[in-house]
Amino acid sequence: MQPLGGKRHEGKDSRSGTGKRGPNASGRRRFGIPLSLSQRWRGWSQKPGQRRARFALPFTVSRPWRIATVSFVCLAGVYGLAVGDYAGQTADFATKHISTIIVSAGFAVERVTIEGQKHTSDRDIARALGFDSRTSTLAFNTAAAKERLEQLPLIRRAQVMRLLPSQLHVVIEERTPYAVWQHKSALHLVDQDGEVLKVLKRRTYADLPLIVGDGAAASARELLDELAHWPQIKSKVQAAVRVADRRWNLKLENGLEVRLPEGDPARALKKVADLDTRHKILSGDAVSVDLRLADRVTIKLAPDAAKRRDSAFTPSKRPERRPGRET
Repeated sequence: MQPLGGKRHEGKDSRSGTGKRGPNASGRRRFGIPLSLSQRWRGWSQKPGQRRARFALPFTVSRPWRIATVSFVCLAGVYGLAVGDYAGQTADFATKHISTIIVSAGFAVERVTIEGQKHTSDRDIARALGFDSRTSTLAFNTAAAKERLEQLPLIRRAQVMRLLPSQLHVVIEERTPYAVWQHKSALHLVDQDGEVLKVLKRRTYADLPLIVGDGAAASARELLDELAHWPQIKSKVQAAVRVADRRWNLKLENGLEVRLPEGDPARALKKVADLDTRHKILSGDAVSVDLRLADRVTIKLAPDAAKRRDSAFTPSKRPERRPGRET
């Protein structure tokens, strides 16, 4: 192969430096550059169908070691991104800008409709949904919103649906308030299972029965369901007091106290209803009706009523007759 710069000169080997010099010789020894290197530099050395080598190592590396090396480098890069939280920052950045583009395209949450709402406030529902003017309907997480809604005390089940392009529809099933529970000077709204729905700042829900005492919330359902069969008693009950978490005392609006037994309160309520039908004990002068013993009913009267009763059964004294002349 001819060297770059002309024909090969005759004489000694050019590698020894003792042969003839080229026409442009300047006193310094010049070595010829092989044409193949010049063509490689220009990118023409490879033959058709062959790939040009980018670089060459001074040693040979087997294929498994090359795969292992590349895998290690990739894993190290991923680990570095994860430790530095660069991947999370990049994903948050991309998500934020994509969401902005989607909102600008008309897919922002602009309307929310609620079905099944009776006692839950709009503010609590909006806070649980967790959206603002920059939230898009496409990116809104309905599953997470459902879980947050069901964590509200008044909501038993919830469903959140997207109605494109800009509406959310919420369907909720609320827990039904069953009674107002007074416990340690605080008022709580409870359902029929005794679950506390919310704390009341004042005596609201006046149409619901008032229950008082430890364990009253969990045990009230049996008593209140039984009272529903005796409306003449239920309409006069002001509060049901749980005594030692074993039995009930009924406080009536006129101050009368009905002491129910620990077992079988239904039988005791039936007896009270019969006595009221015959003797009007619930609207008379009695201050307490004790039915704790199965074989008797003890009625305690007010002090004034007891005096009137005693005077009614005490025989009156006749005036003494003086001896005298009969006329």
